[in-house]
Amino acid sequence: MLRILTLSSLAATGLLLSACATLGTPVGLQAGQTVAVVNSLSWDNPLTGKRDGVRTSWPIKDGKIAPEYFPLAQLKQCEAGGKACTWGVMRAQRSAPKLAYADGGVDLAVNVAIDVARRQDARQGETQTAMAIPQDVAALAGKQLVQPSWKLKYGKVEQVDLDYGVRYQVCVQRYDATGKAIDSCDIPFI
Repeated sequence: MLRILTLSSLAATGLLLSACATLGTPVGLQAGQTVAVVNSLSWDNPLTGKRDGVRTSWPIKDGKIAPEYFPLAQLKQCEAGGKACTWGVMRAQRSAPKLAYADGGVDLAVNVAIDVARRQDARQGETQTAMAIPQDVAALAGKQLVQPSWKLKYGKVEQVDLDYGVRYQVCVQRYDATGKAIDSCDIPFI
């Protein structure tokens, strides 16, 4: 009987210690501070020629950030010499298979995938969207996956250039206990 109590108390102590290890402040943060991953996927708008895209911020929860599915977008590529331009529809997503707090920032690895074709459709929850390039217009086609890994310092922006002028930018930003940003991520709102 004494042996069972000893094993039980050891197991309870182990559970208590592991619970305490998961609570508390992550490495390099002060009590009450939180961190969010700010990222952007951008491209040249085929109609205006100006930079277009989406910028989002994802809080780190339980050492993870949610995967992101970017909205469908049209791309255009024109060759010199006045030839007809080639158009495509891009579907893109980002995941973060590695994320760990480090002193002064976050160690982050991401997978950014783009798929460009004549037609794309996407489903997010109960919303379904589709976009297509007409059959009489030359269409772009290609897939690309980039898997960069960074030791991101708070407020420092990193960038990856993809095919067709697509650009991915990422930064990590701390917030104090009241939700006020401590760091500035210089990623433009588009």
